[in-house]
Amino acid sequence: MSSQIPTHTNALIVKGKGQTAVQQVDTPQPNDKQILVQVHNVALNPTDWAHIDFFPQVGSTVGSDYVGTVVEKGSKAGTEITVGDRVAGAVHGAWEVGVGAFAGYLTTVPESVTRIPSNVPDEEAAGIGITGYTAYFGLFQSQHLGLTPPEPTLTSLPPVDKTKKLLVWSGATSVGQFVIQFARATGLYVITTASPKHHDFLHELGAAETYDYSDETTPEKISEAHPDLVYAYDTFSEKGSQEASARALSKTQSSKLLVILAPSNEISNINKNIKATFFLFYSLGGQQIDIYHQHVSQEQADNDFAYLSKFTSSGTFTNLLAHGLVRPNRTSPQTGGLQAIPAGLDRLRNGQVSGEKFTYAVQ
Repeated sequence: MSSQIPTHTNALIVKGKGQTAVQQVDTPQPNDKQILVQVHNVALNPTDWAHIDFFPQVGSTVGSDYVGTVVEKGSKAGTEITVGDRVAGAVHGAWEVGVGAFAGYLTTVPESVTRIPSNVPDEEAAGIGITGYTAYFGLFQSQHLGLTPPEPTLTSLPPVDKTKKLLVWSGATSVGQFVIQFARATGLYVITTASPKHHDFLHELGAAETYDYSDETTPEKISEAHPDLVYAYDTFSEKGSQEASARALSKTQSSKLLVILAPSNEISNINKNIKATFFLFYSLGGQQIDIYHQHVSQEQADNDFAYLSKFTSSGTFTNLLAHGLVRPNRTSPQTGGLQAIPAGLDRLRNGQVSGEKFTYAVQ
């Protein structure tokens, strides 16, 4: 480890169920396939408090999303990412000791990070990891919706093809905003649902049509207007949204529905032509995992990691951000650094954060 890198750093550590504290820990050291990132800013996600509350790993570091600078790399960490690069991504925080984003330094593999262009500030870049990757994988990985991804060197948006449609249920969510933008970057005709107060914003992101998701007749309205709709991405996946998405899809053609929680058993009862799949971000770590009542096999984890490596090495996300074709989620920068994060997680727990991500400067 370089003499300029401190031997200890501050981190938000799990102390028990629902309990955390900032304390000094050893600065993690990268193995030969990893990089060491000095963390600049971090962003909060619901999964952060869920890990603390439902399956706390005492002694582990909290946090998933981050942006920072690569300060060291292992001898077998590839050539795509170099020391000095500003990168963003996500790690599986609060799951094992020594892994987590809410700290001064973290280790990760270079395949998991996206190089951040100069036009995207740290407080925005901090939140692209979980939500951006979840959106991209659900849309384009073959075992999910399997749509054609955007060109890695795209510099302007292609024309919209009205024959290629996608329903994004709950488009105003953090994942939904990325889904809309990635889909628009491929020329898809995007139909989305959200609270009416978000409709204008979602049109700005690329949605062609918006519907009120609180209107119980919305699925039927969409189905009637678009009887040939065969792709849907439910970015909420709770409180009946999976069933609503299923009702909106074609009654006569084979369809695909991507959800971000365990698929509802009611989907097949509503429409037997629907193939529903579930994407779990944590499978990108390349290891089998059981979490949120879902099992990811080692084979699937290997496939996911290979696709992740292909995605990040292509530079697609970096390019889309650099040309303003995809923009990060709206953020609400908070003060207080690591010490203030528990209060922010409480607000997230209590449903007091909507339409934006809380971000914190660590350094």
